[in-house]
Amino acid sequence: MASDFTARSRQYQDALYEAFTGSQTAVADADPLHLLATLIDRCRPLVIEAEHAGAALDALEIVAANTDLEAGLSDAAIRFESPQRFREALFFARCLERDPDAALALLEARAYLEGATVPAGQYADLATDQAALLDATTFGALWREPERRDWFLDTIDIWKRDYAPAYTEKHATFNAALTEIATQMDALEPQTTALERLNGLQRLGAPQAVAALTQFHDLERFFGCPADVDGLAHILAAGPVCPLCSYHLGEEPPSADARRVQQAIGRGLSHQQSRLAQRVVTRLLARPGRAGSDRLDRFIEVVQASDLTGLASVLDEGLVAFLRDLLETPEPATTLLDQLATSYPELTAANLEEALADLRILIQEELRRNNGRLPLTRPDPTA
Repeated sequence: MASDFTARSRQYQDALYEAFTGSQTAVADADPLHLLATLIDRCRPLVIEAEHAGAALDALEIVAANTDLEAGLSDAAIRFESPQRFREALFFARCLERDPDAALALLEARAYLEGATVPAGQYADLATDQAALLDATTFGALWREPERRDWFLDTIDIWKRDYAPAYTEKHATFNAALTEIATQMDALEPQTTALERLNGLQRLGAPQAVAALTQFHDLERFFGCPADVDGLAHILAAGPVCPLCSYHLGEEPPSADARRVQQAIGRGLSHQQSRLAQRVVTRLLARPGRAGSDRLDRFIEVVQASDLTGLASVLDEGLVAFLRDLLETPEPATTLLDQLATSYPELTAANLEEALADLRILIQEELRRNNGRLPLTRPDPTA
């Protein structure tokens, strides 16, 4: 471990010396940190409005502020993820002092390259060219061969002209899918609201499709990007990513998630509808002299018909409150098992866990109503 640290520290030291001496192996009669601090002071007035440049000089200034070389190299390892990154920042400062326009132009062009996500599996040529350009158009190369500045910038511009149409096409496809998902979630909202309301009826049984409901609320926040083709072309001239939606090449829309959510919420609402038919509608129909209302009759009709769309439309807060009162009123002369049998005429391995969960809810409700006590034996009629 110590040898690895020493070797890495030496790489940062070599980068520092190289930036000030070229091919020499040492900085003769000078403190490299002092040279760096002096260079930064000369560069500061040149980058007043250049955000990326200022950030690079800030990191170098922290390194240069050390009085001890080893401490400075330790700071360099913290501020720069690799010796190559440190070397590039040093040569950027040297290029900036010599030719500010060239250095800032290359900094902006390289920032575009580095900010573009290009999946190699889908865009092999584009990704290969991107990597090759990042290796070729370094500030170390610009320092050694300043006459190649125009070639650096021109080749990056050529790459950008290939990147832009690929990005534009996928941006359109991705956001069309998001628009479709938004439409699907809007259409699903009534059923989602109905399911959430029914899940709130504790006596109806264990909540259904809980994970799908959470994911629904994540998906309903999606919307298609408003950028049109012309607007996006203008955006891509300045940066590699649309700032309105932050789409990156290779991202896939959550269309499969949307389909799973639709199916899960549909199944959950269907299951709750079955519970309503077994636990609520049968009680309502069995009431002697039942005086129905139009809304209650409509509720019974849609539940019996397994009409999930109709159920979602009729199930408002008032009806939910009525159902809660109904479910919390125990049926006369019924035991817990009688109540459970209303929903589970037959226990099987497939429904056992759900039946036990519902039995737990029934027991908890009985305990609440009986001050925390629930006798399990029938009273002795002869006592």
